[in-house]
Amino acid sequence: MQSPEEFDDQQDFIWDRCLNDQMFVFQEAELSRILDIVITSMTPQRSPSQKPVPANILFLAARYAHYHGSSELLAILLLSAMDKINNKVERHQWDMTVLAFWISNATLLLHYLKKDMGLVGATTEFQVQLVELINEIFILIIRDAERRMDKVLKVAILDHETIPFDHLEFAGEWNIFKSKNKAQPEPISYKPPPPNKKAQSSPRNVTSLLSSTLFVLDLYDIHSVITSQILGQLFYWIGAELFNHIISNKTYLARTKAMQIRMNISVLEDWAMTNNRSPEHYESGSLSASGENTVEAARKHLTPVIQLLQWLQCFSSLDYSTDSQDSLENTLKQLTRLTPHQLLYSVNHYRYEREEKTMPKTARKKLIGLQAESQRKWEQMRKERGKVAKAQAQPPPETCQKKGSQPMGQEGGYIISSITPTEMDDATLGPEDEEPPSERLLMDPAHMLQFSLPTTVDMRLSYGAGYGGMNRERERRYIPTVPPEFLAKLDVKGSGNGSFIDEKDWNTPSDES
Repeated sequence: MQSPEEFDDQQDFIWDRCLNDQMFVFQEAELSRILDIVITSMTPQRSPSQKPVPANILFLAARYAHYHGSSELLAILLLSAMDKINNKVERHQWDMTVLAFWISNATLLLHYLKKDMGLVGATTEFQVQLVELINEIFILIIRDAERRMDKVLKVAILDHETIPFDHLEFAGEWNIFKSKNKAQPEPISYKPPPPNKKAQSSPRNVTSLLSSTLFVLDLYDIHSVITSQILGQLFYWIGAELFNHIISNKTYLARTKAMQIRMNISVLEDWAMTNNRSPEHYESGSLSASGENTVEAARKHLTPVIQLLQWLQCFSSLDYSTDSQDSLENTLKQLTRLTPHQLLYSVNHYRYEREEKTMPKTARKKLIGLQAESQRKWEQMRKERGKVAKAQAQPPPETCQKKGSQPMGQEGGYIISSITPTEMDDATLGPEDEEPPSERLLMDPAHMLQFSLPTTVDMRLSYGAGYGGMNRERERRYIPTVPPEFLAKLDVKGSGNGSFIDEKDWNTPSDES
């Protein structure tokens, strides 16, 4: 590692003009081979100097094409590079290390292009393509993580028994096939289990997959704004999948089972606290970072399933006497993420234990009344939204059109969303609100939350020295340079200068790594 004195001795990168030793010179005839080395044949690298090589070379080559070549050469470079990156991502869409490597390089390349005073305006279309690529890889990373967790989620969270409840009998269920002679419990053994004995699934199977995903994201320097959203989306998926499994399977609609599952979910909450990540997002010139961290995301997205489990544990023990009519109402006020239809459905399919009190008809009628009321409110809201939609169908003034058509946020960050500002209020209702409450039973695990890229300010601070310019070491890590050993791979003529023209036209300092 270099000392601060060595950092100060290095030449600063000039972003408002192109120096001879701050670009990568190439000939169009050699472009295909360069891109094959940098993209097609490139494997994810772990060393700090090798990880950003694709972004660095593409950016330095773009500088040469823009400042010393032609717009046609720049277009050929960028279009060819994008085609090869898309092909690479498509071929490895189930390989999280490749996906993480390229979302990291794509984000860094976008930062470079927006920071270079000449390229920021000359590469606007390519920047939009980069944004779409980052969004696509973001989705692929999430789908790969979901695919891995889906194999263990049910047995690890829903079926794992932290505290076994033996001898439970449920009302209306016969046990005629159970043997009267109970098997004797195994004697306590202090010997390790045999190697071929499969370990019992537990919540740690899920948290270990979350940890593996986070490790890969950290390993390839994924921006914290993107990492936070990946974790938030995964917790949404976990919460939705668990909710749907529980409410659609009568096996889990019992208070003892709800207690077990709730204890298992607490392991996920503990993981979020231990691995809490906060996005380095700076809003409107603020000096302090803001945004939803991992703990807040886990709390928000696990709330529906947690409230369902709370309802299953408590509704049979509520006081439904005429003197305590507020007991049910107070409970329902706390279950803000559940609809009356979901509450009533879980009661109708609930597995009562022997001697467990059932919900009286008066309480059921109350839930049915709440369900009808929510349906009326939904229909009224739908009519009002229809009126608003008709009003919005009128062509807005030219000034409003220009304002709403900006593809970038106020800090220069792209927002991946088709939602217009006038539709934001409707968007906050969530995807489930498009469905009538009387039919809204399950959550949508495939729903994607709105994804936002780090803004220009976010990237300049995270990839730079930060506020006050104190973190010079981090700033040096994100200066676009190419290691000498990688330049040797690109040197067709063997001249050692990393270019494909005469040495007098291209100067590369020996300390560029």
